[in-house]
Order: sequence, then structure tokens, then C-alpha cells
Amino acid sequence: MVNKYELILVIGQSGAGRTTVIHILDDQGFDTLDNVPVHLIPQVASTDLVDKPLAIGLDLRSKSFSLQKLMKEINNWKTLSKSRVVILFLECSLEILIKRFSLSRRPHPVSGENNLELSIKRELKLIAPLREKADFVLDTSNTSPNELRLKLESIFPLANNRNIQIMVQSFSFRTGSPTGIDMIFDCRFLKNPNWVEGLKDLNGTDEAVKDYLNKDKSWTPFKKNLLQMISIIIPAFEREGKSYLSIGLGCTGGQHRSVFVAEQLYNYLLDKNCDVKILHTILQK
Repeated sequence: MVNKYELILVIGQSGAGRTTVIHILDDQGFDTLDNVPVHLIPQVASTDLVDKPLAIGLDLRSKSFSLQKLMKEINNWKTLSKSRVVILFLECSLEILIKRFSLSRRPHPVSGENNLELSIKRELKLIAPLREKADFVLDTSNTSPNELRLKLESIFPLANNRNIQIMVQSFSFRTGSPTGIDMIFDCRFLKNPNWVEGLKDLNGTDEAVKDYLNKDKSWTPFKKNLLQMISIIIPAFEREGKSYLSIGLGCTGGQHRSVFVAEQLYNYLLDKNCDVKILHTILQK
């Protein structure tokens, strides 16, 4: 289990996916820094980590790069830092690296070779001592981002790993649905309290409106299916690495039905210990 004082150095072959790994670790709850030059290691090492483990992608492309200097800095870091330092080495097959560099049309950072294959082999030979020193070696050949995420989760499980963040939002179809909503539920099939005497000026958080909508014969089966579907969707999204989910509930005016349903869903998710927030678009204007 990764504790909050752990430092992870992400090193490896050029094109093996260091930036992708840093992004995945960031999504999983790590503080992250990428493209950190070797000479800045002592400054970063002197920083006290408080809340989260830190993953750092080291940039080995500098013209002043020295393997001996890097090895020395890592040893110093382990001595100076209060954190446990872990080295994650990324590697990839020669064939896949050639394909990646050919598709990107970017030159390999190891200079002095006119042949891509020779450049890759030369770099691997150069950084071989880092591989031997690594705590974990991860082969990214033929690995999708989701597979890579699952591998990283198994290597570095966080005790405080973030659940998916959920936003429940009510809105009015009359003014238009909000942008960036992942899924929208239309609540206009429920009876409209707007046409009931004494309810027009209330909203979906008021007891009289809730009592009225709870008596709607369509509400109970809809609620059952809605909550069942949400309970399936959220774990599935988490398995796919999604860190944020927005759910929109709309009705004509955004005052009664959508607010009522949004509150019901919000309270259900709270009871399930989800990381959820609620926004009533019309009521907050």
C-alpha cells in the first residue's frame, strides 16, 4: 500500500509512455511532476510531502545528462528525503518503439545515430543500470491506457485513492441543457406541480412538492430503475478510469420535478458514500 510519504521516480526508454503513466497516476490521486531535469532533483527532494505521494517523471533527454550523476542524485535523494523512494522503469519492445517514433515523426532523443533502431538500442544500453536499480519494471508494449492504469493500480494501490467525483445537476429544458453533461434524464413525464394550486411558487425541495410527486404512479418504478442503473454505471466507469461523472436531470422550468429527482439521486449517492455534489441551476440564479 502506498503511503502519503512515498516518492515514485518514473524513468525509462524514450517513447515507452512516461507522460501517459504520469497522467494516470495523477488521475489516481498522486501529486505529479513531469519532465523534471536531473539537476533539479535535490530541490524537489528537500520538499516535505504532506498530503499525497508524489510521482516524478525524470527527463533524460538533456544534453548534460549523465548516468553517473543521476545515480548519485538518486542515492542522495534517498538519504535526504523523509520519503521512501521507489523507481519505476518503463520499457517497450524495439518493434513497438520504432512504430511509435515513425508515427509521431519525431526524432529519437539519442543523437549521433542516423538509424532509429540503433538509437533505441544505444539508449537502452545507456540506461541499463537504471533498469537494474529499479524497484519495478513495467513493459508497455501492446498495452492500452486502461490496461496500463490497472497495472499501475496493482503496483501502487493508494489507501486514499479517489473515487469517481459525481455532479448531480437539475436544469430547465426551457433555458437549455447544460454543456458537458455525461448523461441526461428527462423528468417531464412526471405530473407538473406548477399547475397545482399552492405548489407553483415552491420547488422540489419543499415537502408539499415531494409529497405530490411521490404519489405519482410513474415515480416509483422510475426511481427503482434509475438507482439500479446508476449503481451499475458508477463502478463500471471507475473500472475504466473515469474520474468525473456529471448527471443532468431536466424538466420544463427546472424548479419542481428535476429538483425533486436530483435530490433523491443525490441523497442515494450520499448514502452509498460516493463523492457527490449537487447543483440546482435555476434555483441558484
